[in-house]
Amino acid sequence: MNLPHRLNCEWVDDVKASGRCMVRVLIVGGGLAGLSAALEATSAGHHVVALERSSRIGGRGTSQPLDGFSIGHGPHLLMKNGPLHSLSKKLSRVRLASAPLRPHRCEILGHGLVRPIGDVTRAALNKRALKSNDLEHPIVKGAHLLANWGQENNERLKAFNKGQLLVSNEGWAGLVGRMAAALDEVGVFIECGLEVNRIEQGKAHLSDGRTIETDVIVLACGSKTARRLLSGIDKTATELQFSNLSRTTASTIELGLDSKPLGERQAIVDVDQKMAVIDYIGVQPRLGPHGSHLAAIAVGGLEHDEGPTIYASSQERMAALETFLDARALGWKNHIIQEGRQSKITLHETAGQQLDPLAFAEHGVILAGTWVENEHSLADGAVAAGRKAGRLITKIQS
Repeated sequence: MNLPHRLNCEWVDDVKASGRCMVRVLIVGGGLAGLSAALEATSAGHHVVALERSSRIGGRGTSQPLDGFSIGHGPHLLMKNGPLHSLSKKLSRVRLASAPLRPHRCEILGHGLVRPIGDVTRAALNKRALKSNDLEHPIVKGAHLLANWGQENNERLKAFNKGQLLVSNEGWAGLVGRMAAALDEVGVFIECGLEVNRIEQGKAHLSDGRTIETDVIVLACGSKTARRLLSGIDKTATELQFSNLSRTTASTIELGLDSKPLGERQAIVDVDQKMAVIDYIGVQPRLGPHGSHLAAIAVGGLEHDEGPTIYASSQERMAALETFLDARALGWKNHIIQEGRQSKITLHETAGQQLDPLAFAEHGVILAGTWVENEHSLADGAVAAGRKAGRLITKIQS
């Protein structure tokens, strides 16, 4: 994990000088939502303990450096001045170097480049369609897929059109590292490899037999785990809140290659198949002087995903993604240095109307995650929900 050399002292000083009423807070989940909630709660002067059931923090928002490639959980682009980008800049005085995805280097299959150089008329028409968010236009459909992976967040579409969807030189591990370093600086303890089996008012029972007493529990885990834990407190209310929750999954392949099969293109999108591939090094050359780092994704298509069922299994979807790469990144199988695959990860969770973070406040529980009410999506949704949960702690204790 690449940690920043020096923390932003203003953040640490805020914590030390807060002087507010301390509340014991247990955060379940060490992903972006949990880390953000921990930072916000700590800055308010609360005593925070965070638990993560896996062996490392960061959840889907992390990566592992392998042979110079930061292999993660599929493609994602950082929105300039969005919740994650803003928080990352605040946590360290080390400049966050990033480069934007360029529309004139992104191809929508069958419809050409988003902003073709040399064809002024076509570029202007595409730009106008993006600005007006014309959802019938194939370029807009492709841009939405590239920006949102199955949702229609207009802010991320605008960011793409303005060249404000970024690739960081630190990779996901660096962004998570900034958050972890800030928490370590103020003495927040994060324990990995430990699962919460059951919660009740003011208590959490852990997989190692221990019981933690706390004033507030922040469930910053996935919706499945939250639903299981909350059912033990109030099964009727839990089923009512979670019954309409729907999910969109994806299969991903990340590749470190010693070749550049995309050439000068930074991204290729197939709207009909809901597939895309991005070359991170093509966007951000600081990630590596040679070769390419491809992140490919196939969105939805399984029985329990939103939209039509296309694939019988996640393995079949993965095979289709490989076929897409065979056609669009010629010869990739002969140039692999490192590879990472996820046959099925959750991209989005929605409940029609997203869950109120204070739906279980009477039990001393606050909800946080992309599945909890907020105006953002993907990693930004996780960070925004986590920070909001941290600010709500005082409210339910007042």
